[in-house]
Amino acid sequence: MYTSGYTLIMLIETLSVREARERLSSVLERFRNGDRTPVGVGSYRRTEAVMVPVEVFDELTAERERALSQARASVRAEGLDVEADAEAVMERWARGEISTQRMRELVRALYGA
Repeated sequence: MYTSGYTLIMLIETLSVREARERLSSVLERFRNGDRTPVGVGSYRRTEAVMVPVEVFDELTAERERALSQARASVRAEGLDVEADAEAVMERWARGEISTQRMRELVRALYGA
């Protein structure tokens, strides 16, 4: 893992779908033994998905929840309220259901921006 300016770049091993099927047990065993290194999966070794230990996923989700909580507090500090529709979109983002870009698009559309 290295940083480039403000961008954090992580180099991960990417397995083909066939390799992922064959090595799934050994990847899970690595995770059980405390290895937190993500493992990519994809066609032609182009990462399309990433496997991580559940505790890493939980940490990432918790970080999104913290970011969302801070955003809510910032809005309240300005004397504003977050509308229910925008709140629902942001909750989807916090759970990892939609990307940051998609969340921004949906919230902007709600406010006509």
